Amino acid sequence: MYTLLVVDDEKWVRQGLSLTIDWLSEGIELIGEAEDGEEALTRILNESPDIIITDIKMPRMDGLDLMEALRNRPKKVYVIIISGYSDFEYAQKALKYGAYDYVLKPIEETALLEVVRRCVSDLDRENERRHHLTEMSGRIRESLPLARQHFLEMLLLGGIVDPPSELEAKWQALNMTLNPHALTVLAVKIHLWGPKASGEKDRSWIRMALANIAEEIAAGRGQAVACPIDHNADAEMVVLFSGDSSYDNKKKRRKYAFPDEMKAIIDAAKRYLGLTISIGISGPGSMTELAQCYEEALHACSNAFYDGFGKVYDSAQLSVQAYKPHAYVGPDGSWETRVHQAMKLGDDGAIHEGVDLLIEHAQSARERISPLHVSRGIRLLLQSLGQKWEAAHPYRTAPGIDRFNETVVNADLPLAQLGDALRHALLHCASESRGSGHRTRIVELGMQFSHQHYMKGITMNDAAEHLFLNPSYFSKVFHEEAGETYSKYLIRLRMNKAKQLLKTSSLKIYEIADQVGYADFRHFSKTFKEIEGVTPGQYRDLGI
Repeated sequence: MYTLLVVDDEKWVRQGLSLTIDWLSEGIELIGEAEDGEEALTRILNESPDIIITDIKMPRMDGLDLMEALRNRPKKVYVIIISGYSDFEYAQKALKYGAYDYVLKPIEETALLEVVRRCVSDLDRENERRHHLTEMSGRIRESLPLARQHFLEMLLLGGIVDPPSELEAKWQALNMTLNPHALTVLAVKIHLWGPKASGEKDRSWIRMALANIAEEIAAGRGQAVACPIDHNADAEMVVLFSGDSSYDNKKKRRKYAFPDEMKAIIDAAKRYLGLTISIGISGPGSMTELAQCYEEALHACSNAFYDGFGKVYDSAQLSVQAYKPHAYVGPDGSWETRVHQAMKLGDDGAIHEGVDLLIEHAQSARERISPLHVSRGIRLLLQSLGQKWEAAHPYRTAPGIDRFNETVVNADLPLAQLGDALRHALLHCASESRGSGHRTRIVELGMQFSHQHYMKGITMNDAAEHLFLNPSYFSKVFHEEAGETYSKYLIRLRMNKAKQLLKTSSLKIYEIADQVGYADFRHFSKTFKEIEGVTPGQYRDLGI
């Protein structure tokens, strides 16, 4: 409903306009009348009408003066001028002043309504546009942090090669509060996530909480912006800092105790989030040098692999060599092949020797290879070893290889702890390989049958029947040899297949449930959530 004020010095004209037209049916509320511009202006300031119908010639303040007085008001008002033939030149002048339209006297109801209806239609469009702009502004405000994060992530990873002038324009457009010419990069690595990180969604929230803590503490020295980084093995978050970055380039030393604030971030992460983190600090640089600064911060932070977690590693305090990019391949190019062979043969002595050789070689490699490249290389070596073992045991994926992946490959361990964890996991896999003859063969054949028929809704009884065994005996042997019940093994197998389909296909949830052996997709969804901590739909949305 729009509001209308009628202004005319003749009472009969005002009453005629007020009484002869059904304004409510036109979506308009008549809020009153005024006999000249001065009275009208007072009412306008108090009641803020949307539409004004005014005579052009009136005593004290006429229609033109009234329009002039309204010109600088923040809210637009639509003014319809009433004009006689002799006042036509005034009407034209009023249009130049911004009048919406004019109606000649004597006033014809149809002509006036035609102008008023156009005015209402334009008001509708104006309000719709304003509402759209408000919504769009809200979306921009909401998406601005994501746009900033994407922009910073691209700069840090070297994904933007725009000229400096364009980069600075984008920097300003994203309302970045940092000085683009005096930046320090802090690489934050989360080593131990603690009990609150049961799934990827939890980890995402923890990264955001850690970002807030880091920004608040680092801001004690200047401006700070945290940028969480997903799916990165070297760092979970970067903090960009600009402020009192006093830095002696000749001595490569900071003139203030900036690492003190970083230690406060490490302590707060432990106290409030249960995290064990390390922080690497780069030297100063501009926004065009962020990729180099980020790499420098990563190199600094990677010293935690040798010297321990929960510390600040400042590139200004480290005697870091100018390492050439050099991939660490282990003691030689065949280390994982030899260790894999020892595992297959169940040769515990050779396994011990292989682990000791790797740890000793990694320790000595620090003198010539960056800790960052050493830790990356060892991670790849261990992944390759695990893949070789799985390829040699296509139906026996548990529990040995699962323990190896959980406690070594997917665990972030310093070099001082890596040897014992690796040795224990490999010896466990080797003991499985030795097995116990006929009983091991039963488990292998049971797993093979499961992989071939899991999509058909098979049970433990079906597997036992296929092997011509008593179900109780098969269940007992499977549990003792595999380290888990057949039912748990079958559920895990089906869940792994379901996760593959959720990642790689566009099948609906009930179709995936059917393909992995669940006739009731509700039972499938419930089981999936119990194991993974999220529903199948959430798992797909998170892109885990």
